[in-house]
Amino acid sequence: MSAAGTGLLFSPWLWLVLPLTVCTDSVVPVVPGDELVMAAAAVGRDHFGYLALVLTLAATGAFVGDQCAYAVGRAGLRRGGDMTLGPRRQKAFDLAERALNRGGMAALVAARFLPGGRTAVNILAGRVGYPPRQFRAATAVGATISVSYALTLGALAGQFVHDSPLFVAGCGMALGASVPLLVGIPARIVRVVRRRREAADEAASQVEVGAEAG
Repeated sequence: MSAAGTGLLFSPWLWLVLPLTVCTDSVVPVVPGDELVMAAAAVGRDHFGYLALVLTLAATGAFVGDQCAYAVGRAGLRRGGDMTLGPRRQKAFDLAERALNRGGMAALVAARFLPGGRTAVNILAGRVGYPPRQFRAATAVGATISVSYALTLGALAGQFVHDSPLFVAGCGMALGASVPLLVGIPARIVRVVRRRREAADEAASQVEVGAEAG
């Protein structure tokens, strides 16, 4: 974000650019929608009306973007098969499919906090014919929660980093990139413990079978 970009945070154009950027971010994850929300919150941290408007417009943009991603899935964007996807995008879709099958509406909310997860799970929901009414309800809640989260982080960061919305946005990007690592470490520990427990149970079973045979 350049000096002109910083000026945008103090411009009436923000109220048009903000929802459009957040909406686009729902379909194209590389667009810095959450980072713009954080930067706006950092500069408007002491103005409740400003923050309320940021929350309302950003949540609306996120909700509309989710419906666009769902529509992409419904339109059969992937009808060419998984061969049309790169390995990283395919992995995101595979994870989203497993999460959607297990968690349903909760997965639609939780996936928003993983880079690319929101786009993948929303498109997948459309692709598998997830009920539209339930999808709208889940994304309305998810959009409000995720935008409130970004808004809170930006406002808190603004208390410590005065007049540096660009730095706040950069920290937001770093935080988003670190989420998979923070989530993945405990998940890997759980998998290792589970595998060791299963191996121990299997060994014990074999001992019991051997004792019975003897």
